[in-house]
Amino acid sequence: MRAGRPPSAAGPGDPSPLSGTGFRSSLRQWLLGDHDYAWIVHHHSMRPLHLPIRLVFAANILVFAVCSVLLLLSENGPSGTAATVYICVVLVVQLAVAAAMIAIPVPTSQRTAFIYFVGFEIFGDVGLTSVLWLYGPFESAVGCALFALTSALCTYFVSSRWLIAHMVWSAAFICFFAVRLYRSGFLDGYAVAAGAIVLLAAVCAVPVAAHVAWTLLSIDARQSLRDPLTGLHNRRGIDASLEPLWRAARAGGTAIGAVVIDVDKFKLINDTYGHDVGDLVLQQMSARMVGLAGPTAVVGRTGGEEFTIVLTGTVTEVVDRVTSLPERLRDAISSAPVTVSVGAAVIESPGEHSLDIAIRHALRAADARMYDAKRSGGGRAFLSAI
Repeated sequence: MRAGRPPSAAGPGDPSPLSGTGFRSSLRQWLLGDHDYAWIVHHHSMRPLHLPIRLVFAANILVFAVCSVLLLLSENGPSGTAATVYICVVLVVQLAVAAAMIAIPVPTSQRTAFIYFVGFEIFGDVGLTSVLWLYGPFESAVGCALFALTSALCTYFVSSRWLIAHMVWSAAFICFFAVRLYRSGFLDGYAVAAGAIVLLAAVCAVPVAAHVAWTLLSIDARQSLRDPLTGLHNRRGIDASLEPLWRAARAGGTAIGAVVIDVDKFKLINDTYGHDVGDLVLQQMSARMVGLAGPTAVVGRTGGEEFTIVLTGTVTEVVDRVTSLPERLRDAISSAPVTVSVGAAVIESPGEHSLDIAIRHALRAADARMYDAKRSGGGRAFLSAI
């Protein structure tokens, strides 16, 4: 979780190059929007598919490797010792990368997921092109069909800009190998042109249409998990984000803190300063919460002026963060004088509980403690242990 709103969530009144409706707007959104590589693997519906994703990537590479072996054995394969040695080296690298794809988990951070997926695209395109270059005109032209395998994976796992880069690279070499085939006299120009058109459609046209649809659907799915005013998770987004945090806490033996925060007398802020200032207070408070909660915490807005934080750490760290929230949030708000009531429940040993039951119980306890803090005058934090 990082400070501020996510790339896909524009704040109120923000001019956005992606706003509007219609084909042009959708095209701009596809071309200019941020690509959330981490969301692809973090989304709760994708987590059971991590192993199948790795197997699909490995199978893709193995198809390349099998084709390399078959063409090495063919009479029309590479000629000369240098070309044969190069193909063998590429084959060994392909097998090693396929094994690594199977053995290494799909990365979950934005940076490492970007390297994982874009690296695969570059490896596939450059490796395939360098091998095809060494074969005869007909074999090279037919082999261009393998660009479609990379296109299929690019459809789901890389940004529009990287898909376009793949398309430009693939289209350029499809045309190059088609011209080489035509000059060889193996086929007439009409047959070569027809084959090239089919390849270009399969490698470039179909993946673009699929990528546009997939990108717009994924943007809509991400936004459905976010509060439009603050960019924080909504209730559904919190539920979808808790499993990785819970799993990490159990693996690391750390505690989990469930925190409920409510702005004291928020209606008075709206009545005194206006709703625009009230919205600004909520946005400033949201950004501050994200910074205070830490990079692994789940932070969400669950009501008009109510927020939820689920964080991990040692018991002492969790308690220190929670007890400092009223003062540190008050100091962060410049728009209007604000105090908050904070309730928290600390799950000291997550390994002894199941996620759904423990979090539900902890949030109920935290909510009750928040109301205790509010009844005591507000501007304070009350905790309980589970």
